[in-house]
Amino acid sequence: MKRVAAVLAVGIAISLAVGTRAAAAQSPDGEALYRQHCRTCHGAKGTPTQRMVGLYPTLKTLADSALLAGLSVDSIVAILKKGAGKDMKSFSEKMTPDQMAAVAQFVKTLGSGAARQP
Repeated sequence: MKRVAAVLAVGIAISLAVGTRAAAAQSPDGEALYRQHCRTCHGAKGTPTQRMVGLYPTLKTLADSALLAGLSVDSIVAILKKGAGKDMKSFSEKMTPDQMAAVAQFVKTLGSGAARQP
């Protein structure tokens, strides 16, 4: 009986550990999503290249803390959902709401200099 209880306890502990890792793995990585969807235009650290600014004159510098101070995470998500102007299309078909929220959280770090270096 003690052996069955021990095996059961180990099984439960393993299930909990795997479940915790699986939940963490499912959390969207805003930085990785930013690199995948936003970096080409807005730059790796939130500053677009001169080439991109030449192609899209209204392109925003996301590393500008003054710009980001006026935008909440919800506002950034709304921009991702709807697009901005004629050049930035909606990302609602490319990212889930949770992914957009993760990107928005990451974008907020760009203006503070808290974003991780590549």
